[in-house]
Amino acid sequence: MGEELNMEMIEKYIYAVTHRLPQSQRADIALELRGLIEDMLGERTNGRPTSQEDVESVLLELGNPKDLAEKYRGSKRYLIGPELFHPYITVLKIVFFALLVAMSVVFMIESMIEPRSVVEHIFGYVTSVVSASMQAFVWITVGFAIAQYKGVAPKAGIAEESEKWSLSDLPPVPDQKKQIKRGEAITGIVFSILFLVFLYSSNHVFGVMMFDDGELVNVIPFLNRERIEQFINIIYVITVIGILKEGLKLITGKWTKKLALYNLILNAVTLILVAYLFKDQAIWNPNFMQELNQVSQANLNQDTYELIKTIWMQSKAWVVIVFTIVLIIDTISGFYKAYLK
Repeated sequence: MGEELNMEMIEKYIYAVTHRLPQSQRADIALELRGLIEDMLGERTNGRPTSQEDVESVLLELGNPKDLAEKYRGSKRYLIGPELFHPYITVLKIVFFALLVAMSVVFMIESMIEPRSVVEHIFGYVTSVVSASMQAFVWITVGFAIAQYKGVAPKAGIAEESEKWSLSDLPPVPDQKKQIKRGEAITGIVFSILFLVFLYSSNHVFGVMMFDDGELVNVIPFLNRERIEQFINIIYVITVIGILKEGLKLITGKWTKKLALYNLILNAVTLILVAYLFKDQAIWNPNFMQELNQVSQANLNQDTYELIKTIWMQSKAWVVIVFTIVLIIDTISGFYKAYLK
């Protein structure tokens, strides 16, 4: 029993240190730190059984997990703060990559439709990528700065305001079921960016693509470009909320009651905005079926045409329904994991 308590205390200390480090370094440093503690215990006990006092003495000698994590990190970055710096960099990389991929897809489709204007497309592509990246950098930096100021950064259970600490301050190692996989948060951020870029570029990529002899000649858009531009601020807000929600998951690293509540609030706001966005039937291309009918005889067989027509008539309601189901599942899942014992 005593040995289990000693191992639990050691694991809690290792978690308190590695929780503050980049994901890519945690496993190696945990292994290194575990070996260091074992060596220090071996020197202290000199072959006799390890007692709880021995473990406590070694961990106290190693010092505050916060300070030890700083040594492993190698440098102090307080522009955003050490607890938020690596999630901040991660979100920036994800957003930049998603923007680049989404805009590249739009660029390729535009070039296929109008190959003679390829130079103009390249100029517009580069300009759009630079402009969007700069805006993303500013807003993400501001968001993380506010999070730092408001104290959103996880404290990992350590009394960091004071230089004094005790082993009783060590947090429990979170249950694996409560931990949030980075891949889930990253996927959420990517989809938020794709939602913005593809919706804004709806006339080019979000529609039925028409081919002639294997070449893309036209895209019949699902949405009304003019109405999209009128609602662009709402679309921006939905995107920012999506990135904020997934960013909080990256920062926290595990489901807590507070995070589940934040997730509920952000999902509710998102659902209200999406419902408001799509309740206006004018946001859909009013001439979609007419345009499709004009080219269907030459490019689509009757079965394909009828299938598209059916999907088109039902999609207006199903977009909101599917979105609602996804958000409800996400909300319930968050509370379930947060309340796991």
